Amino acid sequence: MDTKPDSARLNEADDVTPERVERFLRNHPDFLAQRPELLRQIAAPSRDLGDNVADWQVFLIERLKADKDDMREAQGALVERTRRHRSLQDRVHAASLTLMSAADLDHLVEIVNADVSILLGVDVVNLCVETEAIHGAARMTAGVRCLTPGTVMDIMQDDRDVILRTTDDADERLFAGAAPLVRSEALARFGGEADLPNGILALGSRRDDHFCAGDPVELYRFLAMVLDRCLRKKLGLRI
Repeated sequence: MDTKPDSARLNEADDVTPERVERFLRNHPDFLAQRPELLRQIAAPSRDLGDNVADWQVFLIERLKADKDDMREAQGALVERTRRHRSLQDRVHAASLTLMSAADLDHLVEIVNADVSILLGVDVVNLCVETEAIHGAARMTAGVRCLTPGTVMDIMQDDRDVILRTTDDADERLFAGAAPLVRSEALARFGGEADLPNGILALGSRRDDHFCAGDPVELYRFLAMVLDRCLRKKLGLRI
């Protein structure tokens, strides 16, 4: 006598028959209830409605299945985007608190060039400021990239506060020798008022998906505002 249970026999491809499947399901009425994902793999029964007559019930069932799958995929994408934004928010807040802890101007510049890149998980961070003291190409002065007047307006298209994008041609005026390595960038402007010259906080990453157009620009705008206030305080300017 064959004493193997129905479930064991169903695992043997040669023994699977419609009758045995039916008997198994009748003996285990909660099988599909415990495995609802299998229902999406089962074709809905159709009805014989005559020639050239469509079974709209089956069509609607299949449509609902497809809609459910699309909704699940969209929900997964939303959860992932929310996690990404929350992680970015935590990183920006940590960077902002570190900027505010600077003891003096030199310490603040050091934090921008070193600590901020670690806290934000990027490869390069440069503090870029326009100055009348140079002509021609930008240069580095004590950790600050010096830009010729008008450079910020030229780079920040349409007078935008923040630019997030992938790039194969990062601006050497902002990233110098690191420009060929940058595949995505975040540029946030600061200054331009109350004696603080126009500047750009330039963040660069080797990953082309690190800075995306859909990321919340307000977080980078907030970081630039914190940097603006810190610079004014260290320089003794009006806030």
